[in-house]
Amino acid sequence: MDRVVVIGAGHMGTAIISGLLKRTPDLPLEIVETAESRARLVHAEFGLEPVVRYRPQPGDAVVLAIQPQAFEGFAADQEAGAFEGALVISVMAGVSIAAMTALLRTDRVVRAIPNTPSEVAQGMTVLCPGATVPVADVRTAERLLSSIGRALTVRDEALIDDATALCGGGPAFVAHIAGAFIDFAVTAGFDRAQARSMTTQVLRGTAELLDSTEHSPEELCRQVMTPGGTTEQGIFHFQELGLQGVLVGGLTRSADRSRELGGIGR
Repeated sequence: MDRVVVIGAGHMGTAIISGLLKRTPDLPLEIVETAESRARLVHAEFGLEPVVRYRPQPGDAVVLAIQPQAFEGFAADQEAGAFEGALVISVMAGVSIAAMTALLRTDRVVRAIPNTPSEVAQGMTVLCPGATVPVADVRTAERLLSSIGRALTVRDEALIDDATALCGGGPAFVAHIAGAFIDFAVTAGFDRAQARSMTTQVLRGTAELLDSTEHSPEELCRQVMTPGGTTEQGIFHFQELGLQGVLVGGLTRSADRSRELGGIGR
């Protein structure tokens, strides 16, 4: 990997750019962005001057971060053989390895699902290489994506759709729940800054407990739930409303949408 080229400076592309600059500042980085407004934002935030077209160089690792609906048009607009010498790492939801292999005319394709905490080097990326991708390319993709958080490699591409729901959409779902915590605290009388501080620390501390202990979520829940106590009442309310089923249902709908998008490029 001689340089990284990020094609697409939308929200996910920008998060990856930010994470890479913070963790691997010496790695050559080029940004490809056709929208003038996005290019100006990249320049203002990172001091980088995006180009409007990918210019292939040997040893490129290309992060393809365009909208999945734009992929077919993007592929048709590329010069023949533009990606033959590159490792392509796609972060497009729903676009299959087979579609990218066919339309970009390369089998060096890794399909990945990162998430927006990549911006602060706390991302969670699940990646799946094509069947013939060399081990060295897989390791390169893992190293690159590990620079913005954690990376997990799977060999069953079907799991990527579920990872899209859990990892890709997860930060939005957690943020939605965090909003309820903040609203409750503000209604109770805390100011918004205090409510935000308490909420973020509760989420951060709980994540650290789950990550650093062998306790299951249910065990941690039981540790807090004193019989007849305050937390128990809240959990009982969630159970009465079927909150767990609602959350799983939301994740399932998100994964199903990823599978629907999987028809792009077929």
